[in-house]
Amino acid sequence: KKGEKMNIRNFMYKICLLFLPFLLASPAWAEDDSIKIKEVVVSATKIEEPVEETTSDVVVIKGEDIKEMNVEFVPDVLKNIPELNLIQNGGAGKQATVILRGGSSNHTMVMIDGVKVKSTTTGSFDFSGINVDDIERIEIIKGPQSTLYGSEAMAGVINIITKKGKGKPKIEASFEGGSFGTYKPSVTVSGGDKKYDYRLTGSYFYTDGISAAKQGIERDGYKNASLSGKLGFRPTEKLELEISGKYYYDRSELDAFGVDDLNYVQHGNHYMLSGKGKLYLFNTWEQILTVSTIKDSLKYRDPDTSYNNSDIITGMDTIDWQHNLYFSERYILTAGAEYRDEKGENKGVFDKVVDNKALYLNNKLKFLNDDLIINAGLRYDDHETFGSETTYRIGGIYNIKPAAIKIKGSYGTGFRAPTLNELFYQDSWGSSGNLNLKPEKSNSWEIGVEKDIVKDVASLSITYFDQNYKDLIDWVETPPASWQYTPQNIAKAEVKGIEAGASLKIIEGLTLKSSYTNLDTENKETGKRLPRRPKDKFNMTVEYVKGDAAILAGYTFVGEAYDDAANSEKKKLASYSLINLSSSYKLTKNIKLFGRIDNLLDEDYETAKDYSTPGFSAFAGIKVEI
Repeated sequence: KKGEKMNIRNFMYKICLLFLPFLLASPAWAEDDSIKIKEVVVSATKIEEPVEETTSDVVVIKGEDIKEMNVEFVPDVLKNIPELNLIQNGGAGKQATVILRGGSSNHTMVMIDGVKVKSTTTGSFDFSGINVDDIERIEIIKGPQSTLYGSEAMAGVINIITKKGKGKPKIEASFEGGSFGTYKPSVTVSGGDKKYDYRLTGSYFYTDGISAAKQGIERDGYKNASLSGKLGFRPTEKLELEISGKYYYDRSELDAFGVDDLNYVQHGNHYMLSGKGKLYLFNTWEQILTVSTIKDSLKYRDPDTSYNNSDIITGMDTIDWQHNLYFSERYILTAGAEYRDEKGENKGVFDKVVDNKALYLNNKLKFLNDDLIINAGLRYDDHETFGSETTYRIGGIYNIKPAAIKIKGSYGTGFRAPTLNELFYQDSWGSSGNLNLKPEKSNSWEIGVEKDIVKDVASLSITYFDQNYKDLIDWVETPPASWQYTPQNIAKAEVKGIEAGASLKIIEGLTLKSSYTNLDTENKETGKRLPRRPKDKFNMTVEYVKGDAAILAGYTFVGEAYDDAANSEKKKLASYSLINLSSSYKLTKNIKLFGRIDNLLDEDYETAKDYSTPGFSAFAGIKVEI
C-alpha cells in the first residue's frame, strides 16, 4: 500500500511539474491577433489537413525547430520526444531504433516522403544514418494506423518529410566540428517557381567516436557520405510530377557482447528512389500514383571471429494508387490500392521474396458547423505467407468552441506480418524460422482533451490510451538443445499510459514547452514489464529568439527500465537526466554561426545495456548562403 501511495504521489508531482510554469506565469497574457498559417499534416489520413482536424494524436517536429537544435542526425531529434524511447547501441552512427507508445521497434511504420522504409529481415528501421540536412518536418502519428498503412503500423507512423526547393537559385554551404574528432561539411543547391523546383544536398560526416562497448576503451568511429535530391515539375494546373532520391554510404566500427572488438566493422550502402504523380481530373477528384524502391546492402566483417561475418541485402518495391474524392467541404473519401514486394537475402542462409496486396478506404466527415469531425477507415491486406487480414479504425473530434476545449477519441485495430527472418532464418546451430506463423494483432483506444488557455499563447493537453497485443512472436527455445530457437505466436501484452503536454509563450520571442509520458506495460504471460520501456519520460524546452540570435535549452528525464524480459536487476537501466544547449547568431544576411553542447552535466547513462553513450560534448560551425 505504501508503495502504491508513493507511485501516485510521484505521478502527481510530475503532472504538477509539467503545468508549474502556467501557474507561475503572469496572467496578463495578450492574445496574438496576427494571422496564423494553419499547420498541415499529411500522414494521419494521407491527405493534407490541418493538425486541429486530425482524429489521431499527432506530434509535428518542424524544420525550424530541428534547425535550432543544430544536430546532425535524426536520432538526436527523436531522443527528446516523451512518446518515443530511442535505443542506440553506442555513439553516432550506431544502430538506433525507436519504441513508440510502448510498442516494439517493428510496430512503428517509418516513411520518408511517404515511402515505407524498413529492414525486411528484422522489420524495424535504423535511424542512425539519416541526417537532418533536408528535413522539412517530422510527423509522428500515434496509435494503430494499419487501416491506411498496413503491417508495422500497430503503434503508429513516423513520416520524415524532406524540403522542396523554392525561390531564386541559391547555394548553402556549412561546416561544423567538435568533440570526438567530429567534422561535417555540407552543400545544398536549390531553387524553384510555380512550374518547377529542385533541391540537391551532399554531405560528409566523420567522427572518431566513443567506444560502443560500455567497458571498452577503443574508440569506434563512424563516417557517412550522403547525397539526396528532389525535383518537382508542374506542366499544367492539373498535373504535378515529383522525383526524390537518397543514397548514403556509411562505415561503422562495432563492438559485440559488451567488450572491445578491435576489427568488427559494418559497411552499408542505402538507396531510396520514388516517383510521384498527382492528377486532378476534376476539381473534386485527385489521383496520386507513387512508385518507389528501397535497398540496403550491409556487410559485417570481423577477421577475429567466425560468427560476426555476414552479407545482408534487403529491398522493397511499392506501388500505391490513391484516389481522393472531395464530394463537399464536409465529406472527403480516400480510396486506394497498394502492391508491395519485400526482398531479403542473408547470403548462405536464405534468399526470399514475399508480396502483399491491399485495398484501403477512409472517410472524413464534418458535422455541426465543423465542430464535430468523424474519421473512419477500413483496409484489406492479402499477404503471400499468412493470408488475409482486415483492419479498421474510427476516430472523432468534438470542439466546444465557447470553452476553447477539444475532445478527441479513437478506436482501431492493427497487425504486423512476420518478417523474413521469422519466416526463413536458419543457422548452423539449429535455429530456424517458422512458415506457420500468424500475424501479430492489436486493438487500441484512446481519449484526450486539449484546452487553449489563451489562443496562440498558452495551451494544455492530456491523453489516455490503452493498447492490447496478441499473437506476439517470440523466439522460443526448442529442446533438447538450449541454443536452438524457433519463433512462435505465444505472447500477449498490454500497454497503457497518459501523455500530457503544455505550451506557453511567456513574452514575444520566449517560448516554453513541456511534455510528459507515463507508461504502464505488462507481458500478460509473465506479469513482467516489457523491456526498454521506461515508466516515465519528461521533456522541457525553453527557446528564446530575438533579432539575429536564438538560444534553445532542453531538459529530458528518462525513468528506469529493464533491458530484458525477465526484469532482472543486473539488466536494469537506471534513470537519467540530460541537459542540452544550442544557439545561433546571424552575423550578416548570408552568414550564420551556430553551436551546441550535449549532455552538459556529463551524465553517465545507457539506453541499451552494456552500450556507451556520449558524455559532455561541444560542437560549433558556420553556414554561408549565396
